[in-house]
Amino acid sequence: MQSTTDEIEKVTGVKTNLFRPPYGAIKDNQIETLNKLGYRSISWTIDSYDWNGSSANVILSRVNIRAVPGGIVLLHNFKDERKLDGMIEALPKMIDNLRAQGYEFVTIPEQLGK
Repeated sequence: MQSTTDEIEKVTGVKTNLFRPPYGAIKDNQIETLNKLGYRSISWTIDSYDWNGSSANVILSRVNIRAVPGGIVLLHNFKDERKLDGMIEALPKMIDNLRAQGYEFVTIPEQLGK
């Protein structure tokens, strides 16, 4: 955790205390350990399933149906960009749709009140 935190700070100039567990898989004792080290575990409330090659329309539908105040949408970036074509097409529409519904976009620290 510390070496990753150090690397993030080196690259971005920002020291983070947030941790998103891979695949969202985390056990209570791991959360306790993170908390003792000063980290906060965060997760998403809306999985766009963009990673599986879903079309823009499918991604938009999933997000719009599940959108709630305080929601966190999980989106990905990785080397096989072709699987993300739907997400790339959907993202501007998603932002426009959510803004039209009155949603604002904030960073996780802003959402958490820090």
